[in-house]
Amino acid sequence: MIYIDTGTTGACENFGAEYEFAAEKILDDEVLLLGRTTPTLMLGKYQNVFEEVDLDYAREKNISLVRRMSGGGTIYTDEGAVQYTFIGAGNEEIEFERYMLPVIDVLRGLGIPAERDGRNDIVACGRKVSGNAQFKLAGRTVHHGSLLFSTDLDEMDRATRLPEYKITSKSIKSVRERVRNMSTLTDAVKTSEEFAAVLREKLSDSVYVLAEEDRRRISELADEKFRVDVTGNTSAFDFEKVCAFEAGRVIVGLKVKRGIVTEASVRGDFFAAGGTDSLTDALTGVKFDKKAIYDAVVSSNFSAYGINAASLAEELTKGL
Repeated sequence: MIYIDTGTTGACENFGAEYEFAAEKILDDEVLLLGRTTPTLMLGKYQNVFEEVDLDYAREKNISLVRRMSGGGTIYTDEGAVQYTFIGAGNEEIEFERYMLPVIDVLRGLGIPAERDGRNDIVACGRKVSGNAQFKLAGRTVHHGSLLFSTDLDEMDRATRLPEYKITSKSIKSVRERVRNMSTLTDAVKTSEEFAAVLREKLSDSVYVLAEEDRRRISELADEKFRVDVTGNTSAFDFEKVCAFEAGRVIVGLKVKRGIVTEASVRGDFFAAGGTDSLTDALTGVKFDKKAIYDAVVSSNFSAYGINAASLAEELTKGL
């Protein structure tokens, strides 16, 4: 495993490094990136910033906004959290366990009773200490996660908006109530810097040093692909439905004119290796009735982690 130190606390730059070494510069072994960030809110690929973030508070506190290339939900990070990324050979499936287990082993070695929970979380003593996400890029797998070591959990709670379905299903009142810092669970390391150093030592065996051309390209990618624009189109759809599954939410919006779907939008906190274009393309131009919508969704062959086209079609057309 080759370790790359980006030398930055900018989340956009760290995501730029992910992109470069997954899609543009392929090294001869799997890659590990580790980093910490200034206060940042990271949105999932399919999420609406206006639904997930308190924008006024983010501006007031100078919290950066970044959009990942992976699905999943919004997370808050700061220099008390360690972000990690594995880049390796890819296939068509989302494989969380393959990349989460080595991290869990390191945490257990520090005396932290870590275990996998649900689709993409690591928990310890009943509370979440890590969220993970994964996507495919240029035929390769990019798996990344955030490890809470000494994050400002009060600020995390204030800056994010917990979806109502998570509050209901887990009987919780806030983000703060669900999570825990690992600094309270180990005496083996004292700071997030020391914690990152242990991860590097245990998970990698060689180092790639960024050249100046790498740094220039990473900076370009940061600006081109990862900074969040909050001035985009937010016009309402004529029909919108939240389809909630154990594996995540799929929110489908449809604009309808004279009984025909003229535009489709898909967002949520799901993980879809193949993206959503097949689904939006299949829905655009069809008649707005139950059978036509159902058939269009099924024909799209949409697939996400834990969700298939048939189950989505059934949920989306309930009540139509």
